[in-house]
Amino acid sequence: MSSKALMRLELRVARSLNEIIHEMKDPRLPIIVTVERVRLSPDLSQARVLVSALERSGETVEILNHAHHYLQEELAHSIELRRIPRLRFYDEEGKVL
Repeated sequence: MSSKALMRLELRVARSLNEIIHEMKDPRLPIIVTVERVRLSPDLSQARVLVSALERSGETVEILNHAHHYLQEELAHSIELRRIPRLRFYDEEGKVL
């Protein structure tokens, strides 16, 4: 896959995840959670998702990593890929909690 095609796919994944996260009904999540960037591995098996939250960023990352199966399933319904990447969420500093 060309780097341009990979960048377009990363943007599609980021937009879809933004919508899915905003529709989640978890009361622990802050009102504003934004997917800042998605980095896909060349084989599309892994996705590093950088998120920011208005408050409780570390807790937000923990909640999203705990819900990664649900998020992957919803992502599979929103975009067509042969393989849905495994999602790992990180905070603004790039640390997974």
